[in-house]
Amino acid sequence: MEWEHDRRLVLFIGPEWAGWFCARCCWSRRQPTNLKENETLAKTITRDFEAHDCEQFARENWKSA
Repeated sequence: MEWEHDRRLVLFIGPEWAGWFCARCCWSRRQPTNLKENETLAKTITRDFEAHDCEQFARENWKSA
C-alpha cells in the first residue's frame, strides 16, 4: 500500500459533498445540514480524526486494482 499524501484533516465544500476528510486515506465525515448536528460534530471531528487508523481504514475500504 502506498500513500500519496500526509495524514492531515481537510475541509472540503463542493456542490455535491461538504465535510472533512483525511488526505492520506480518505476517511471522512459529511457536513451535516442540521445546525444542531453541526455544533455536535465540530466538538468531535478532531477527536475522531486523531482516533482513526489510516491503514485499517484503507484495508476495509480500498479495493485493489
